[in-house]
Amino acid sequence: MSTSAGPRALALLALVSSVLVLAGCGTAAGDGARPQAHESTVTPTVTTPGVPRPGGTVRPLGERRTADLLIRDATPLPSALRHRIEHAHGVATTLTFAVGTTTLAGHKVSVAAVDPSTFRSYAPLGTAESDPLWASVARGDLAVAHRTADRLHLTLGGQARFAGRNVRVGAFATTLPGIDVVVDAAQAGRLGLRQDTGMVASVGKADPGAVGQRVTALAGRLADVDLLTAPAAIPRSFLTGSAASKAFGTFSYRYSSDGTITPDPAWVHASIRTESVPILGRVTCHRLMFPQLRGALNEVVSRGLAGAIHRSQYGGCYVPRFIERNPDRPISLHTWGIAIDLNVPGNERGTRGRMNRQVVAIFKKWGFAWGGDWSYTDPMHFEIAALLHR
Repeated sequence: MSTSAGPRALALLALVSSVLVLAGCGTAAGDGARPQAHESTVTPTVTTPGVPRPGGTVRPLGERRTADLLIRDATPLPSALRHRIEHAHGVATTLTFAVGTTTLAGHKVSVAAVDPSTFRSYAPLGTAESDPLWASVARGDLAVAHRTADRLHLTLGGQARFAGRNVRVGAFATTLPGIDVVVDAAQAGRLGLRQDTGMVASVGKADPGAVGQRVTALAGRLADVDLLTAPAAIPRSFLTGSAASKAFGTFSYRYSSDGTITPDPAWVHASIRTESVPILGRVTCHRLMFPQLRGALNEVVSRGLAGAIHRSQYGGCYVPRFIERNPDRPISLHTWGIAIDLNVPGNERGTRGRMNRQVVAIFKKWGFAWGGDWSYTDPMHFEIAALLHR
């Protein structure tokens, strides 16, 4: 079975362009691969590879739900927290499952162990409807996100080394952003996954951004909350393809042996500004970055969270260079001045980080994607995922 990826969330959409090659942080500790949760924005389709194996019974698809929020932690979400989230204003339905990490083809991946019959209701259009896909999961096969499968050179219908065993790859399919592999709940124990570590919520007709902030406040430091669909409160344009290039500009550049870049001075003059913003003071960024950066920081201040961002730990915005200062790597988004690093100490690559999750929710509301959502995390890093229209 194979599905293409469907439209995704604010935190998970990216600027995809032949000119704007996505990159990591502008600090030496903050460069690396892009989040594997990012998927193409196309309509899913499903095909069945080979001859289906016996077994794998799933119930017919019930009412479809929109996966608006993903709540997860390394330890089980406390029952009291789950109850508060279930009854939070604007939350329509929730589903809990086991989530964690394991290895696939020798690489670390995020995995969810689910009941296919109920979890399918939260999958994207085209994926949710595929009985063969969910039957494949129910009989013990892997459903692997397209980009993960491509990165690991997996073969549809073939075997892959998964958590120390050879397991059949039954589907390439979009399930939830940030989840690389979906398996049946019966595999949770073998994988060492703990029950109730993941929770997906649908908000119905409510504003996902507003509900997401409420849930983030409830979760505090007990869990991470990912916003999977765009807030309705602020109109926005997600940037893909030529729209990204048109918005932020293209330029020629020279680079030095130390991996730094010198963009065309005319582009720098037209695009890069140094201005004052709340909390941080004077910063240098792309001119289009400032309205959203100011909006996010003003809201951080108005909600009494200014102390959660430390001016002395600011890691930069406009830092023109290659990832890891290696000319063989893509150009960092910091070269365009549309990414910013905050609270660098304690938010290093590959960690959960100590970034205040309410601050994260505010930045997502204002059109930023957060590096803490990536499969190889970068919790100091925020980058523009959408331009707002006010």
